[in-house]
Amino acid sequence: MAWGVFTFSRDGRARLAGVLRALLIAQLVVSLCMVIFCYNTSLRVMLLLKHIHKVTVLLLYGLILFQAYGMKLHYTGGLRLIALLLKCPHWKRATIVSSVWMMSGTIVAANGMLVYAACRGTLKALMKELSSSLRIGISQYLTEPTWKALMDTMQVELSCCGADKPTDWHEIPWINMDFLNEGSDLVMKLAGADGKVLPPVSPYSCCTPRVLAPCYHDPLQQSEWREVWSESSPLLSASLHTRGCVEAVRAPLTRALLALQCFNMLVFLFQVLIVVLTQLLRTSAREAVLRGDCTGSGRGILLGDMRVPPDTMAPTSSMEDLLGSSTSAGTNTSANTSANASTKAKAHATKMTAAWVTRRTRRHAHRTLRTRSSYPDLS
Repeated sequence: MAWGVFTFSRDGRARLAGVLRALLIAQLVVSLCMVIFCYNTSLRVMLLLKHIHKVTVLLLYGLILFQAYGMKLHYTGGLRLIALLLKCPHWKRATIVSSVWMMSGTIVAANGMLVYAACRGTLKALMKELSSSLRIGISQYLTEPTWKALMDTMQVELSCCGADKPTDWHEIPWINMDFLNEGSDLVMKLAGADGKVLPPVSPYSCCTPRVLAPCYHDPLQQSEWREVWSESSPLLSASLHTRGCVEAVRAPLTRALLALQCFNMLVFLFQVLIVVLTQLLRTSAREAVLRGDCTGSGRGILLGDMRVPPDTMAPTSSMEDLLGSSTSAGTNTSANTSANASTKAKAHATKMTAAWVTRRTRRHAHRTLRTRSSYPDLS
């Protein structure tokens, strides 16, 4: 039983192939847009993270590039297959090749959602590791030049301060207390009950250019502004970046992840339409060959068996006529023999005639399938 039956003429199949080519091009364009958008959105962040989590950065980019390259191969194979279905519908391997192509394309399109899930999980793990890594960088800010350069570059380019919040610089010991004057009234005022000194000092890279006021980031060196700290002025927090660097990194990567999901869903939708139209094109061209007219019309069947009505097949010799002539010949031959020999001859002639008719029918069907067509290539 067939389901989803549509009849296409030669021109109809050509138009159907044109729609298929347009869908393949749209699928490829969407994949390229996915790569370009994700790359441009996360480039600045990834360049900074490359020095901390190089393997994770390469994994994220590798998954996206692998998905785009798979769609490129699917596009190239699809164009060649469509041309073959139009020019050589009698090709014996058309059914197998088209089925493999549709299945592989569907797997590649569905793999896009797996890539999205993998990138999402990797991003969550990256954010957790990044928070602890930046805290280590804060603690080694004045002892490791590499961490100092990285923290300053990240805070300036991403407009952020600290790991999770700007006050991380006030909570994580990063200044060597041996260089502080313990006899200073300000130092002793900032010292806690346990004698541990954690001055509210932030590096210069935390200063924001959006506030038209001095940047109050170091009460130990900006002695002329000490009354600002004593009065707890709101200018203290306003002169610094208000978001942490983990959030600054998460924002563009989240946008890239959302775009990756939307693009992959669109690619999968295109793939469903491609599978449906390819099946209709293949079955319609195949039935036209079975009817004996490659330039004629044929039914495109979405699901079910493709059976050509008997009245549309090429004419063959009638079984009854062949059997009748063979029986009469056997009767004339058996006139000079006994009744038992006559019965055996009839049975043998019947078997030979049936086998001959079967071979003749198969040869005729084979010649019909190999009939050459002259469909023009798509352009």
